[in-house]
Amino acid sequence: MATEPQQQSQSDVLNAARKERKRVAIFLVNGVRLVGHIESFDQYLVMLSSAAGIQAVYKHSISTIQEDTGKAFNAGAARTGAGAPRDADSRRPVAISHKRRLPTNMGNE
Repeated sequence: MATEPQQQSQSDVLNAARKERKRVAIFLVNGVRLVGHIESFDQYLVMLSSAAGIQAVYKHSISTIQEDTGKAFNAGAARTGAGAPRDADSRRPVAISHKRRLPTNMGNE
């Protein structure tokens, strides 16, 4: 469980963002990025208002909350070096498809 000082500092940050109507980016543990304004929060939930409507986000699914910079997040850029030049082939979209193979032996022996 969270200790009292951790819970208080978390509430302070969320409350400041809510009062100032700052646009925040919330990164979930599965990599999803949500952007909007914090409407309210409690011990378990953060209510996030965005163009799509109001979303209830469980705190246990949140990895990071930060003020939104307006720039698109690119996880690969952080690992490979955002300014690294690329060759022409790497700009082409990659299409990945998985085809299911049927077994050659369908029980007819």
